[in-house]
Amino acid sequence: MTADAPVRLDSDAIAAWKRSLAAAEPDTSMTLRGEQGVEQYSAAFGRVAVRDPRAFSVTVFYRPLSIIHALCELSTPRQTTRTAEDVEAQAHMPLVIAAVHRLHGTLRLTQYGTEKRYGSDQLVLTSTASPFVGRFDTVCELLMIPADRMGPELNSPTGHVLPSVATSTFGAATAAFVRALAVEAAAQGRHIDEEDELAAISLIRTTLGHDTALPTHNSRAVLAAAREAIDRHFADADFTADSVAELLGIGRRQLYRHFSGSGQTPAQCISDRRLEHARQLIETHPAMTVDAVAHGSGFTSSATLRNRFRQEFGMSLREYQLRQQHRRDVEEDEDGERRRDTHAWM
Repeated sequence: MTADAPVRLDSDAIAAWKRSLAAAEPDTSMTLRGEQGVEQYSAAFGRVAVRDPRAFSVTVFYRPLSIIHALCELSTPRQTTRTAEDVEAQAHMPLVIAAVHRLHGTLRLTQYGTEKRYGSDQLVLTSTASPFVGRFDTVCELLMIPADRMGPELNSPTGHVLPSVATSTFGAATAAFVRALAVEAAAQGRHIDEEDELAAISLIRTTLGHDTALPTHNSRAVLAAAREAIDRHFADADFTADSVAELLGIGRRQLYRHFSGSGQTPAQCISDRRLEHARQLIETHPAMTVDAVAHGSGFTSSATLRNRFRQEFGMSLREYQLRQQHRRDVEEDEDGERRRDTHAWM
């Protein structure tokens, strides 16, 4: 468990997490707390060990779909163990668990004496057909997939220890797709087609190399892969919509068709990502020149950045910088006043 992982979860933290998921109303989540919560969670999701059972808290959104099961949870740090006895008792219904965790900390998964560590937003795969120990720090979204739907390569005696997913464009896109599908299904209560469930399975198989191509018939999968590619390559000024299509192995027109229902074109998505990065640089590195900001954000010139910035924010870069400087000055003055007030009472 990491030092910065929360040891308690109050109602404000849980409410903030639900807002971040845009959870539907009425609220369908369940919250388990304390020693009784440990027992209930263990009975439903796996044997749990925690540092202080009295401080244990987990809030879960769970929804079974046609093929897979979707789950989103926020919990205090815990260790989940699946023993050989558990595997034998549930041998008739093995699952492949595809999980993505967020926020601080590292998800650690141990199988047969080998520990693998996963960072935030990295896809984690494991099978319930083998014992494992998982150490979770905070937030996790996951899909539970019947092992027989993953194909013979991932549902065999040698497939129970699943390989790590590379931090490639497809790997990150698969993680983003898994998380989005889990959130939309479990927390937001949206309608999920069986086609989307099959696309998730296909995307995982593609990422592991068991399928040869992205499921290009499914817009969810293509958009997830495209946005991940843009997030990785936007700072390259030569990166275009054609580059995205080439990376995904599809045609430009096919890529644009998948984007047609998203409210953006691929080119707009690239431009918006560059602009957002430029804005972040201006706020966090006020001494950077406009040329440096433009170059670091993938714009071909400072003039292009200036024009795009004014179009989006209704002010020049200089005006925005002055506003940010004024905000910092005000915050520093307020901090100084607070410090003086504190010293006055000492």
